[in-house]
Amino acid sequence: MKFRTIYLLFNGVLVFSFFFVFLMPAFLLGWSYAFEFWKGSWYLAVVFLALIGVLNGFFMVNRQVFRLFETEDWEGLFAHLSERIFIRHRYGQLQVKYLAETAFLLGKVDAISKLEDELKERNSSLLRSMAVVFGFVRVLKGQVPGAITFWAPYLDARGVENRPWLRFGYAFALVLDRRLADARSYLLEGSLARDPILGLLSAWLLDSLLLPLEEEGSKAEELRLRVREVREGLRRRFPGASLDREIEKAKSEFHIVILSRPISDALTWLRAG
Repeated sequence: MKFRTIYLLFNGVLVFSFFFVFLMPAFLLGWSYAFEFWKGSWYLAVVFLALIGVLNGFFMVNRQVFRLFETEDWEGLFAHLSERIFIRHRYGQLQVKYLAETAFLLGKVDAISKLEDELKERNSSLLRSMAVVFGFVRVLKGQVPGAITFWAPYLDARGVENRPWLRFGYAFALVLDRRLADARSYLLEGSLARDPILGLLSAWLLDSLLLPLEEEGSKAEELRLRVREVREGLRRRFPGASLDREIEKAKSEFHIVILSRPISDALTWLRAG
């Protein structure tokens, strides 16, 4: 659907809702009661109009971004967001996220590192919020120890988006660094996640890498039971190709794209045996 159409429909719904709410007392109880209602509730109109103004302002400020998305002009979008962030130093979580994703799509991974440096210097809260993205960029570039070091301060920090995925990313980096014992608790935690992709990856890593290292005993049995529960639970929740569809929908997320190969291997594992 065209951006202009969405914008017009959005405003139409808001204006209709505004008049519906404020004219309803007149239709139901008469105009004399409606005037009394409006006199006592005038602040609701102010709040409603302010909401319309804020949301319209958001659309107007980002109209160029939406237009470039609509036309799939990724080079143009990258140039527009780069100018906005690196030259004008105007930051917004949506714009930063889009710039990182567009840079990845265009194969300009170094631009994501530049974006991290920019946020580190000028907007540390936004850097913390998007720590998942910047950590996985290090994994993508083969900087596994750097990813571990980068993610460590954010494991329990406030203001982090996608914290379960950050903690899984940390465990995944530990696995790549062959520190399997250190990754164990994070993978057990991830296997309990409601997110089916996170649960799948965590259980697959537990079964493929940690279980073979465990000696028979309570710890090995704990892992074996956890893996079995996750595997059977996912098979019940997502029969047939329904999990594949969930994964396709999730590919709008940066970390899901980077983890495409492990996710494919984990799906094969899920359906084996």
